[in-house]
Amino acid sequence: MVIENKTIRISFRVSEREHTKIVNKVNRSNLSLSQYLRSSSLDKNIVVIEDFKNFSKELKAIGNNLNQLNVLCHQGKITCPDISITRKKVEEIWELLNLLMDQTKKSKD
Repeated sequence: MVIENKTIRISFRVSEREHTKIVNKVNRSNLSLSQYLRSSSLDKNIVVIEDFKNFSKELKAIGNNLNQLNVLCHQGKITCPDISITRKKVEEIWELLNLLMDQTKKSKD
């Protein structure tokens, strides 16, 4: 196994709370701070969801459109289409999106 010479320094700022949290994790790991940070950053997969905000904005717009159709239907202004399946699918997508957001937040902690 070849030991690679580490010649590049990286520095970044953290809050007092973040520092305490990092130090506690380092102490539990029995690694040096450098080893821990290298392992944390290099051995973990970071999931990037492109256009996450646009996706949730579009999903919100679809939900609003469904609600407007429902209102017009109850007012008797349009013939009521059966949107129950579509509404249910949009709700399922929201649940999955919220689950994904929760998992993302937990992985940051």
